[in-house]
Amino acid sequence: MGIKWLEYTPVERMSTKEDSDVEYLYVEVKAPRMAGLTLKCFTWMMESTIGTFFLKPKLKRDNLITKTFVQSRYDEPPMFQPHFSLPEPEDGVLTLDSSLSVPGRVARSLDCLGSLHERKAGDGAYVFRHWTIRDYTHAYKSGRLMPTQVAERFLSAVDESIKGQPGMSIFIAYNPRDILRQAEESTSRYKQGKPLSVLDGVPIAVKDELDCLPYDTTGGTKWMSKVRDVKEDAACVSKLRACGAMLVGKTNMHELGQGTTGINPHYGATRNPYNKAKASGGSSGGSAAAVACGLCPAALGVDGGGSVRMPAALCGIVGLKGTFGRISSHGVLPLNWTVGSVGVLAATVEDTLIMYAAVQGHLSSDRIVSIPPQVTLPQLNRIENEAIGGLKLAKYTEWFDDSDPDVKDRCYAALSKLQKRYGCKTVEVTIPELEEMRLAHFVTIGCECYSSIGIQYENVGVTATGADIRVGFALYKSFTNTEYLSAQRMRYRQMYYHMEIFKNADVIVTPTTAATAPSISLDALECGELNYVYGAKLMRYQIAGNFIGLPAISVPVGFDQAGMPIGIQLIGKPWSEATLLRLAYVIEGLCAAESRRPEVLFDLLL
Repeated sequence: MGIKWLEYTPVERMSTKEDSDVEYLYVEVKAPRMAGLTLKCFTWMMESTIGTFFLKPKLKRDNLITKTFVQSRYDEPPMFQPHFSLPEPEDGVLTLDSSLSVPGRVARSLDCLGSLHERKAGDGAYVFRHWTIRDYTHAYKSGRLMPTQVAERFLSAVDESIKGQPGMSIFIAYNPRDILRQAEESTSRYKQGKPLSVLDGVPIAVKDELDCLPYDTTGGTKWMSKVRDVKEDAACVSKLRACGAMLVGKTNMHELGQGTTGINPHYGATRNPYNKAKASGGSSGGSAAAVACGLCPAALGVDGGGSVRMPAALCGIVGLKGTFGRISSHGVLPLNWTVGSVGVLAATVEDTLIMYAAVQGHLSSDRIVSIPPQVTLPQLNRIENEAIGGLKLAKYTEWFDDSDPDVKDRCYAALSKLQKRYGCKTVEVTIPELEEMRLAHFVTIGCECYSSIGIQYENVGVTATGADIRVGFALYKSFTNTEYLSAQRMRYRQMYYHMEIFKNADVIVTPTTAATAPSISLDALECGELNYVYGAKLMRYQIAGNFIGLPAISVPVGFDQAGMPIGIQLIGKPWSEATLLRLAYVIEGLCAAESRRPEVLFDLLL
């Protein structure tokens, strides 16, 4: 009996409208949760002959990888990386002159902001508010505090976070001598009245997936620094250094970025500042926790599968990933060439804008097809009702509603406030083949990761790697040329669907995650855990931002009944970061009354 092929309808005949006959597929991931001894045994089997000839083929069959990418036919060609058309002109934006220095661009970004503490976009009163980048600058310029004092307070706070029971496990590495040296240089500039920018002396954390001297880049492993030297800062880190930012260390991450919880068996499970029994999210969980608990107002992350937006949502902060190619990937650990992007995590949209202005920009050596147009920034000090009310928000209701009740309720409440205040219109749409996109992203990121570091992993890293990551790598190495090429054909299809939606809408709106932060189980601390079912809930709305390279932002909108943060996600047209930042700023203001103080909070300015 021959193979029964699945014929995919050509994209031109598929509909993305509300009345489409496409049925929403509720995901049923077929993989049990594993940790401890069970996970160790399963890892051994996956890496053995049993895994090669029985387990891996069964997992791929049960989870529809074989059916979707081997036993299916596509008319479309493969799209090996995202590429886009030039954007339409936007109103109410400031265009950054590409000839400006990085400090010059940051200075121009301040022209988009109102006076310190002023809010014009929302009617809510903040119950709690983190210190912002401009709060630090104001303290320095007034002489009330100097960067050296903030550096000392930072070091004391990190020490306190480590000694807690349990410790927060936010940083993999930080160098007190280097931090104090930066602080002294910044203090000298302030005393001379010559700070480099608004970021001068402001503590900024860097995910340990980005090169930042004087540190190794471990990617959350114990072996990566043995096979890869750090010779210079990553491009985005270099830009922050040019602005005088105080780079305070390398934050913890899910090992090699291959997980959604931030539980790292080598450097500890990063705890959520809103509840230390909960996870911070992955893989940029250390950066998210550092911002949420007040150790810094902003941090850098890398987003290959929601790895900036997800932990931002789970920790109650803002997370932005730009359009693919908007921020240079030079100096980023090469784990996912065509789906990963440097991102910003910050306590507020204002600080997200400042950081974005600093780190954006590509290099001629970047391997991208679509050259980014000039950067535009939203004029947040000139929010006009008509500009917000004229936006059309695309919503795929069945997908939006496929989330936990508290998540769905808070996201709908935020939309209701937005529509009531500004009159935004919601456009009902259908996005075909969402589950196929999730699987295509999984195949793509797995192939890229193993192709990039597979040799070093096999030679040096296997025995020094957590069991959950070893299972992933065992599966990655089983992916075939056919599976990879078919996944890239699915990328073409998804790009077509999303561009069709954007013909009639400006933004796609979803919850950021379908659930709030999971609990940290004791049996996961030693060697990690496999929980693909919960992981799929956390990643449900993340994939388009990575697989087809669209810009996306997560902004807090409230809390569940247990007091854990919830975020709403805005997915934009290519190069529409300004629109996303403007809309996120408005939502932030409307939901200000929902803000809450974290359980773990360090105050570096009082």
